[in-house]
Amino acid sequence: MGMTEAAPHRNGWARKAGGWCLLVVGIAGCILPVIPGIPLALAGLLILARDYAWARSALQKLKRKVVRMRRRTRAKRSNPRAANRAPISGNEVGEP
Repeated sequence: MGMTEAAPHRNGWARKAGGWCLLVVGIAGCILPVIPGIPLALAGLLILARDYAWARSALQKLKRKVVRMRRRTRAKRSNPRAANRAPISGNEVGEP
């Protein structure tokens, strides 16, 4: 038995520990102004998603939210007047 057989087990533990560290520091970074929280938390989730179903689920939910936000933003950019326009009533200003 060489070191190559024990390495996958050790790497799994190190990967999980690294993912948890990034996630915790990322959450702290959302509160503290000096640490970039969102990128670190996202990196932690990406690492943990390989081993935990809850992390995969969180990433899927996050991806759906980002896709919805991008669609809304693109819709507003393609027609900025329609997004802010109030419905027109029958009595406009200046009509007799």
